[in-house]
Amino acid sequence: MAYLDPMNCNLTHMFVQLFRDALNQYTYAAEIAGLKYELSNTKYGLILGVSGFNDKQNIFLDKIMDKLTNFKVDPKRFEIYKENYIRSLKNFAAEQPYHHAVYYLAVLLTEHSWTKQELLAATDQLTVDRLEAFIPQILSKMHIECLLHGNINKEKALDLVEIVENRLTESINMSPLLPRQLLLNRELKLENGCNYLYEVQNNVHRSSCIELYYQCGLQSTVNNMMLELFAQIVNEPCFNILRTKEQLGYIVFSGIRRSNGVQGLRVIVQSEKHPRYVDERIEMFLLDMLHYIADMPDEEFTKHKEALAVQRLEKPKQLSHQSSIYWSEITSQQYHFDRANVEVAFLRTITKNDIIEFYKNLLAENA
Repeated sequence: MAYLDPMNCNLTHMFVQLFRDALNQYTYAAEIAGLKYELSNTKYGLILGVSGFNDKQNIFLDKIMDKLTNFKVDPKRFEIYKENYIRSLKNFAAEQPYHHAVYYLAVLLTEHSWTKQELLAATDQLTVDRLEAFIPQILSKMHIECLLHGNINKEKALDLVEIVENRLTESINMSPLLPRQLLLNRELKLENGCNYLYEVQNNVHRSSCIELYYQCGLQSTVNNMMLELFAQIVNEPCFNILRTKEQLGYIVFSGIRRSNGVQGLRVIVQSEKHPRYVDERIEMFLLDMLHYIADMPDEEFTKHKEALAVQRLEKPKQLSHQSSIYWSEITSQQYHFDRANVEVAFLRTITKNDIIEFYKNLLAENA
């Protein structure tokens, strides 16, 4: 519902922005008392988060749900936020080229994605009446998943979930989504050996940006750690060679792109040099990485594995960080809550030959 078409996407965005605006005064007082909330929208609906002192969270949550299910649109605030939203869509053209590269790759690879232009075109029909009719619609058909994490027991956790469900069923008469309505978006599968080029003209900035993406298949324990270890090994050489030595540009990045259960290696360079030349240098760099890894001493390879293991097993310094890790497992529908321990155990079994074969099969020029 929230991402059914560009209009629904715009309506969901406006609902969230206006609701947050309307609650500013109330939530400011709550924040002083040690309670915070956040409401955001995604392709799949709404995410409501509440944090702070647990003894008053039930009252705070109930108040937010009451206001959410009985929300009325302020026409004057609607026009202000609509104007701001249209401006932000138009201003996207002036953002840095590397933002554009990341955005367009997502649009091209994701099964279901609305462009900025499509969202902008739909704002002509964005009205108060449409939004007021839309709000009970989006709240009346829902699938609810909750994460309760921290200083709370099972009984109190279920009480908080009940507050959410009761407010939605009593005020909106909510009914659950069908199982087939809960499917995640899919990612476009790139065939072995394929090469695709997508070019966009930028009339604002002197520099250009190129993003090379090498799709490496579905996420799994084996694939995840092979890709993460390879990315760990090439990260420093990528920066040293492409930015420091060859001086292609100030923005040089290599890392992993994960979306809809699919992952791959990405290299991003923003440069005033022609993208075709930058592309050649990136591909030459990755070609050299085969020899770089093959010639790497075993001690250095082991250090890379241990560095990645330490990073993956590091305990979050804040409760919110650990919560976000758990929540990511829920929103991705993978529910692998012991992922770090399982994946690091496999990581420590990886050999240099394994990484070389991984490179040859998925990242080499003829892969």
